[in-house]
Amino acid sequence: MTNVHAAQQRRALRAFGWRDRVGYLFGDLGNDFTFIFASAYLTVYYTNVAGLNPAHVGTVFLIARLIDAFTDVGWGRFLDRHAPSRGGRFRPWIARMAIPVAVASTFMYAPFIADWDYPVKLGYAAVTYLVWGSIFYTTTNISYGSMVSVISDDPKHRSSLSVFRGLGANSAGLIVSLVPPLLIYGMVDGRSQVVPMRFFATALVFSACAALFYFLCHAGVRERVEAPEPAERRGFGRLLRVLAGSRPLIVVIASNIVIMLGSLFLSTMAAYLWLYHFNNGAMSGPSQLATYVPGLLLAPVAARIASRFGKKEVLIAALFGAAAVYLLLFALRITDPWVFVALNLLAGFGVGFYNLLVWAVIADVIDAEEVRSGERDDGTIYSINTWARKVGQAVSGGVGGFALAFVGFQSGKPVQSDATVDGIYALATLVPGCLFAVAACVLLLFPLNRARVIAQVAELENRHAQRTGEA
Repeated sequence: MTNVHAAQQRRALRAFGWRDRVGYLFGDLGNDFTFIFASAYLTVYYTNVAGLNPAHVGTVFLIARLIDAFTDVGWGRFLDRHAPSRGGRFRPWIARMAIPVAVASTFMYAPFIADWDYPVKLGYAAVTYLVWGSIFYTTTNISYGSMVSVISDDPKHRSSLSVFRGLGANSAGLIVSLVPPLLIYGMVDGRSQVVPMRFFATALVFSACAALFYFLCHAGVRERVEAPEPAERRGFGRLLRVLAGSRPLIVVIASNIVIMLGSLFLSTMAAYLWLYHFNNGAMSGPSQLATYVPGLLLAPVAARIASRFGKKEVLIAALFGAAAVYLLLFALRITDPWVFVALNLLAGFGVGFYNLLVWAVIADVIDAEEVRSGERDDGTIYSINTWARKVGQAVSGGVGGFALAFVGFQSGKPVQSDATVDGIYALATLVPGCLFAVAACVLLLFPLNRARVIAQVAELENRHAQRTGEA
């Protein structure tokens, strides 16, 4: 089948509708059933089951993200340049890689490595983490995220897809936060501790669910937007040089790194906070629920609020609000678990706006680059941004591991010193508060305000109409 024939078939597809929105929601359920699970519990598995030094865990995370600089961007570039099939350029890969992602995720949590020699189990941890995150998760996540720009070229449709993606992420967050703590922790001699076999079984179930959700995403969405065909394709080196001059892309990458650093640092520290500060590991579930409930409550109105006031404007206000709450938590040093959960819920509204709207912001950045250069590189731009988010994830895990070591955390010990517990509390409140404030300040530099986005949508509609008329 020729590319022209495939393009004609895709243009004849059903109109954009609820199947696309719901299908796109399932894609992020698939992503986050392994990603959020790893973000929240993998460090705990490494330190409390495998018995790895937290500083070594942090080093593994940092090295993996350096490798992602090549795998993420390389895969994005492949997606932009390979000949699309009948199903599209991005969509087929979501189904093709669903089972490999699930298998790789499951084997990261194998309980039998606890008795191995230290270098061997550290090597196993590094290899399985790289296979999952840098290879298989990359192929599904980059393909899924890049697809938002080709499902529809209507900015309202894209905002709704971003909201449904956020709805999927928050739904996954609710489930992943609530259920695993009820299964993987148990009371031993009056202390809340991890139960290794339950940990592995829980990881197996969540990985299998992720594969199912990827297949449902593939069944629901369709690609409709064709990339323009420039007279001369840019080489990868030239493309990177051009993108390095894109202020919208640079600012959104910087803000994403800081946001991911803050969010995932908070997620990593939550397990230790509840195990040692509150002495109730199972309570980490309700605490994390407070992080995701706001996103679900905001989902019906987020796109309308963004349309009214502008995505940039809403995100800046929301992040400053979240920062203020976490700084208040640090200053008050809360000892009542439900008061902590309530204030965490309030901060979640600020972060929830960001998670719901950020993917529509990326689509605006891709449009801005097409206005500037005449080319669409959805996969490459999305993969660069995803790599930046993974850098934030890695730094949060890496710095989290080093920070735990700095405050005196002892791997494998059910009881920590008072100074270590105080340090964990500071890491879980002060650090995210400062980082969310920094991210809000970075977004002040983002040039795509509401008026600018409206103007560039009109410009692209005019260009596309001219191309259609010429054809």
